[in-house]
Amino acid sequence: MNREDVLALYRPIRASIQCVLRMAVPVCSRADWTRAAKQLGLWAEGQVLVDDDDQIDMLADVALFEPNQRGRRSFDHFLEKTAQQLAPPDLALAHRMATASFSIFNVVERHETAGVWLEDLLDAGRRLWLMDEGLEASAPDGMVLGMRLFDAGQFHAGFGIIVPVDEETVEFCVQASVRGERTPFRYPLASTLYGDIIRAAAPIGPGDEELLSALFEILPTDFALPAGDRKRLKAKPKSPRKR
Repeated sequence: MNREDVLALYRPIRASIQCVLRMAVPVCSRADWTRAAKQLGLWAEGQVLVDDDDQIDMLADVALFEPNQRGRRSFDHFLEKTAQQLAPPDLALAHRMATASFSIFNVVERHETAGVWLEDLLDAGRRLWLMDEGLEASAPDGMVLGMRLFDAGQFHAGFGIIVPVDEETVEFCVQASVRGERTPFRYPLASTLYGDIIRAAAPIGPGDEELLSALFEILPTDFALPAGDRKRLKAKPKSPRKR
């Protein structure tokens, strides 16, 4: 395949991802939103409090794709019922999205056709092809990122929020992976990394603030949830958080 062939496959998949997320988000229950908000540090005085669209995207990703205490995900509930209203191609993609996992990846190099080659640092350096025009254009080789990806067929694709990961966190996670243990955090990896960004608790090295700003600029077209869902979710809190 040449670049035009890859983009002809990728762009409909990107549109389909947005379609699936647009239908899936309303399936989340109050318990899902509450659980996600507490994990991300966005819960106070009995309500969800968010500052911006990026926090809403993180909140929705955790509410949909991280399991509750019974091991069930809101996205599983969506697949069983509401997803049946999707067109067959979108339904097939929704089932692929259900296999998505959040991990820490190293951007190795540009793919020879389009997108980038990644190494999954928590899966013995497994190499995979990520098709993402935003990262292809902006992410330097050697960048380490946390993100949620799934096998889209010819390549991998992603959704949610992309976050930078500091060296200490990478080391802890890789060591746990080598020992066959869970990541050494109270909450799932996605919730932990998202929460670090929200609380500004993660160590920020030289240039990382500019990197984070640049990443968020590309998210709306590649990884973030649809703008319509942001508007709907923003209405959920009783009042915005003030700083």
